[in-house]
Amino acid sequence: RAGGRLIGFCRTNLFKRLESSGSSFLLSIDRHILRNLATWHALEHGLPVPVGTQSAAMLDTAISDADEDWADIESSDEADDGWALDQVPGGRPVDLDAYRARAARVYQSYREQFVQRFQWLDADVFTPALARDLLADAQGLLGVLQDAGRWDPSADAKLDLLYDLLSSKHPSDKVLVFTQFADTALYLTRHLQERGLDALEVSTSGSSDPTVLARRFSPHTNGGLRQGETELRVLVATDVLAEGQNLQDGHIVVNYDLPWAIIRLVQRVGRVDRIGQKHHTILTY
Repeated sequence: RAGGRLIGFCRTNLFKRLESSGSSFLLSIDRHILRNLATWHALEHGLPVPVGTQSAAMLDTAISDADEDWADIESSDEADDGWALDQVPGGRPVDLDAYRARAARVYQSYREQFVQRFQWLDADVFTPALARDLLADAQGLLGVLQDAGRWDPSADAKLDLLYDLLSSKHPSDKVLVFTQFADTALYLTRHLQERGLDALEVSTSGSSDPTVLARRFSPHTNGGLRQGETELRVLVATDVLAEGQNLQDGHIVVNYDLPWAIIRLVQRVGRVDRIGQKHHTILTY
């Protein structure tokens, strides 16, 4: 029963990532393949198998907007060199042998740098069927990547709409852009800046101090700018800023994707629909 429910959860979460951004979806598929093959690598070589628990923080993007464990492990893989599916011309080679090599490096990171994050079981605890199933699953997911091809931000119609909103419809207004996922927030920020939008920043759970970004976006309701700070016109954020922040210098909120709980939409708008709001109308997209 638990396995069936987890399958449903994984499927739905991938659909949510696809709804958010094709780039985030493809990154999720990439990571899923690597997770499978890191375990497969252990089983094939008779090595200890990493077993981890999935806490609420990992499952609920309202608590954690990023796959923090995976981000740490990715950054330790020197061969990745900051790679993302939309950044490198031609993308990473979509080849099972290449993934196996990456997965071997990931497993080595597990054992050397992140050993305390996992419990470890002997490979002989598992039946041979698990290794076969992991490999078959990885091959199926690899087919998804091969069918999708490299993500092209210049052909991203949803990103185009957001850019037009920020550059043409509201070229001088302050705008809050919310997304569930840190991958999407970083993707939007990078490509909006490349298209020439300035006075723009991003706030996720990985930001060093979201409060500073909130102050730069809404200085009048947060005690003014500090020395050396510059004011922001556009702030892209995950739900790390959906509660407890005064952002009412702005009056426009964009929901780039839809959260699981509808109350999140209310909480996001509540950042600008507050005492101190000077505009007569609040706009929500």
